Amino acid sequence: MASSPWPAARMRQQPDSNKYLDAVVVIFVCAAFLFISPFLLLWSYPTAPWYLPYLLWAIVILFAAIVQRIRHRHEL
Repeated sequence: MASSPWPAARMRQQPDSNKYLDAVVVIFVCAAFLFISPFLLLWSYPTAPWYLPYLLWAIVILFAAIVQRIRHRHEL
């Protein structure tokens, strides 16, 4: 196994994909909790605002985007 002449190449750490996977699982569980559980009855009630399902999906997408951004920041 040849060693690199550049010390930075040997010291570079690989990103921890377990943290990313944990965040994805948490987002999926929260989305499933909102859209499949009895909470579905709360936000789909006839007197709820029409935009509430879209707002909930926007929040889920925003959290996924934040996790993706954090993941790419650590890969630099």
